Amino acid sequence: MSNKKMQSMSSGLSQKHIQGAFKTPPSIKVLPMEYGQQSRLAKIFSEAHPGRALLLLDENGTIKYCSPAVSGFGAGMQALIDQPVTNLLPELPIRQSTPGDNLAYASSQFRGSQWLAFSGQDSQGRKRYLEATLMALELDGRLLFLLELRTPQTHADEDEKLRHFQEASESSGDAVAITDTEGLIVYVNPAFETLTGYSKDELLGHTHALVKADVHEAKFYAKMWEVLQANGTFRGQFVNRRKNGTLFYEDKIIRPFRNACGKTTHFIASGRDVSERVQIMRRLEYFANYDGLTGLPNRNLFLDRLQQAQAHALRCGEGFALMLLDIDQFKTINDRFGHAVGDAVLQTAASRLKQCLREEDTVARLGGDEFSLLLEKAALRQDVKKVLEKITTLLREPLTVDGQNISIQASIGVAFYPEHGEDGHTLLKYADSAMYRVKAAGGNNHLFFDKKEVLHHTRCGGLFAGG
Repeated sequence: MSNKKMQSMSSGLSQKHIQGAFKTPPSIKVLPMEYGQQSRLAKIFSEAHPGRALLLLDENGTIKYCSPAVSGFGAGMQALIDQPVTNLLPELPIRQSTPGDNLAYASSQFRGSQWLAFSGQDSQGRKRYLEATLMALELDGRLLFLLELRTPQTHADEDEKLRHFQEASESSGDAVAITDTEGLIVYVNPAFETLTGYSKDELLGHTHALVKADVHEAKFYAKMWEVLQANGTFRGQFVNRRKNGTLFYEDKIIRPFRNACGKTTHFIASGRDVSERVQIMRRLEYFANYDGLTGLPNRNLFLDRLQQAQAHALRCGEGFALMLLDIDQFKTINDRFGHAVGDAVLQTAASRLKQCLREEDTVARLGGDEFSLLLEKAALRQDVKKVLEKITTLLREPLTVDGQNISIQASIGVAFYPEHGEDGHTLLKYADSAMYRVKAAGGNNHLFFDKKEVLHHTRCGGLFAGG
């Protein structure tokens, strides 16, 4: 480096020059040269800057002297002498190539008293925040650099806020977890341990993947990160897995924790176990659409699927068949053997009807002893006849309940889309009419609706009662 360049950055080790590097001007006493350079530096560092972390670097970034307070940043004084400053502070924004020029340039950017904030990790891998100020000076014809380190008060305040939050969370009933920006868990409260079954020691240093149940799609997490990276608050219901393998549902709020500069340093998640509420809602939803006795779709769900089948058939130019089935003499079975036996007959009939249909077909219990069947893509009579024969044969198989042998017989009416009608109401009315004619003739049979027949009776009005 040229003498001209050196002179442009410094004007010698004078009290006025060094005072410009600090917000609180130190009292510097320049000692006579005969004391020797090391003695002079030791005297300057010990008397002028007690308690301040100071390092003297040569133009290559090598530590030539440091104050005792530097040991608070991870190393003893003697171990640092003649070592590159990057050994102590690898995160320091100084490139390894041409260190002298970089130090000179860096010092010019500080403008005497400006502090540069940066972050890194200490010797134990913990995250740390530092501030540094750097200035160039000339001593005995040599270009040197004075570096001061300190822990930012803003980060101390932020750490204090996090500690207060953690203390408050210890007694909270909500499960609280704090992660760093890499997603690593740095804190959990007792409620989080109870909810997940993992201890604090098992959780710290890991990500939430430890409790992830792989239920949510990738877009769920993509949306979460989109919100958080925009410094927003994410609210969502998570399905996670406990240590014992069981799933639980958690309503969770995740907020970014930002420092004084507005930069996100942590994420705070607060969740509440809502598994019981979810189960109750699912049961309510189930009973709104399914029959509690047989487990089959109920009337509401069947009518919805009938509407979907109609829309699909119209769109694809296909047909389907609709059947109504009524168990013969069911009232007699109930009166003779009791309701428990009657319920067993209904459950058996439901199970056997399901065996006769394909996966895409639907069998539902409309109420009492009446069932409905929806055969999609079945517009041909010969195809439907095969299903009817299978139903009749399977239902007739003897059923033994509480020592009583019972044979199940049924009356079945069939209507076709679009032959007999192009809406669900009409098809149900015609299938009901055909079924009634079978029952009037003694039952135990099936009948395809025929438009030429005069409809003497229909019970379809009751079928749609209330909906």
